Amino acid sequence: MTIDEDILKELKKISWIMSLSNGPTIEKALEQYASNDDRKKIWCLLDGSRQSDEIAKILGKTKRAIDIFLKILEETSLVERPYNKPPTRRLDFVPASWSELIPTVLEEQVDKEESEVDKNG
Repeated sequence: MTIDEDILKELKKISWIMSLSNGPTIEKALEQYASNDDRKKIWCLLDGSRQSDEIAKILGKTKRAIDIFLKILEETSLVERPYNKPPTRRLDFVPASWSELIPTVLEEQVDKEESEVDKNG
């Protein structure tokens, strides 16, 4: 390993420890903005792999609704929204109770897409 890899590895450990020790405090702060299940689901899906229109489709919401919430998160520096790139959480932390909301949503989306394929093809 190079020095840079060692430093990055050590920083990841520190970040993980800080998230564990401050999890309840972070969750409480996030709940000021993610005040309902839909917003919590949006937070969980902000992993840098989906644009807002994809998140809207998964959740069955409008892109505008997702963008409004993302704007709030961006103004509070909780989310980064680089031009032409998917939004991502600045703090890679999802409370365990929130992450339980996502598998159901993703399964429902897959079922919906499969039923649309069955209807059309």
